[in-house]
Amino acid sequence: MAFVCRSLQLKKIKQGNRILLGIPFSFELICAILGIMAYGATPVLPPANSRETDLLRLIFSHKIKAVYLKNPEDHIKRILSFIRVKTLAQDSALQKTAYFSPVLVSAEQPALISFSSGTTGKPSAAIRTHQILKAQHLALKQSFPPLPGQQDLPLFPNILLHNLSLGITTLIPDIPDLDVRETDPEKIIAQLLDEGIDSLTGNVHYFKILVSYLQKEKLILPSVKKLGIGGSPVPEYLPHLLQNYFVNASVYIIYGSTQAEPIAVRQVTEERKNPSRGYFVGTVHPGIELRIISHLTNKEITGPNDSGLVEVSGEHVVTQPGNKWLNTGDHGFLNDKGELYLTGRSGNEGRLQGFQHYQLEHVLAHVAGVNYAAAIYDPKGFRIYVQGKTPIRELKLALEKHFPASIIGTVESIEKMPLDQRHYSKILYKDLCIPNLKM
Repeated sequence: MAFVCRSLQLKKIKQGNRILLGIPFSFELICAILGIMAYGATPVLPPANSRETDLLRLIFSHKIKAVYLKNPEDHIKRILSFIRVKTLAQDSALQKTAYFSPVLVSAEQPALISFSSGTTGKPSAAIRTHQILKAQHLALKQSFPPLPGQQDLPLFPNILLHNLSLGITTLIPDIPDLDVRETDPEKIIAQLLDEGIDSLTGNVHYFKILVSYLQKEKLILPSVKKLGIGGSPVPEYLPHLLQNYFVNASVYIIYGSTQAEPIAVRQVTEERKNPSRGYFVGTVHPGIELRIISHLTNKEITGPNDSGLVEVSGEHVVTQPGNKWLNTGDHGFLNDKGELYLTGRSGNEGRLQGFQHYQLEHVLAHVAGVNYAAAIYDPKGFRIYVQGKTPIRELKLALEKHFPASIIGTVESIEKMPLDQRHYSKILYKDLCIPNLKM
């Protein structure tokens, strides 16, 4: 980290400047993030799979002063020089820098700027101050106290930073650039066995890949003690299926976002038998204040089981200046036990006879042969799109067991579901279109 600070100093970067990181996920990236923070500047992590044009837009919209690259190409240097943005690169001559005194900054200064994936396809920036980043760290620590001698394999970079603060030994999954689509399950399982991993976190797509491999190879992994699943709605069957192979592990569903991590945590024990209620994500974290806003009156719902827009507030929540509440974009309800269920997502939040799209999708996720399912609100009946090999007739029968037939519109098979580029688990509803349909 000291050599990163020294390189910033030589380029005359000022404390508080924003530095865009154009380094693939790696040990070098972690050093760059920590070094920039120690220097008193603010690292900016671009959205997953950003192109050069995307990075240029970020530079202007977030007033970036420098870009940190691993091996900057000449044309990139020329472009950055033309727009008066400094280029930083790894310098082997600075590698021997032994120490750089960290700079004390205000708790309100931005510590890290990153982007949430969402379901709109347009990443939104989360500007976390040092105060909020610390509060998120303490909230995660409260929910998941470190194990003695814990060795963790986190898929999420924010968990890696959290682990370093706790002194937890952390291994980076053997996945190129941490692109979950490139997951080789054999390599991940080898890491779990060879390194004595106690815990791992990841998203739905990641764990689907792992459990499919474990099923095929008939393997069980008794040494793992904790699993954490997040990043998108988690179908009820998945944590229970994982428990067949991670036989000694406590499995947790972690509901949150870049702006508020965590919002709710569920330790999965008994199975919730009715998927039509939506995705059960657990009880609200004690540091979170949560309210449900009615779609009819735009006022807070005080009774149980009525769904509306989920808004949260708290010390570890990023909100807009002057606004106490964060609009999560999720819709759901609290039952009479204070347990949170998710039923829909803003942008596709329409309801028919009280039902929302997550509820239909969750039912279909439990039908054999279904890989992904999406339900698009239509006043005439939800339009259903399914990626998988299940016959349409079986899909309709599964839906009609839980919902009135009048709310089910068309049911179609598609070749490939449009998914977010970060987790590869969230459906991009706006990208569902007729040309994608099988003929």
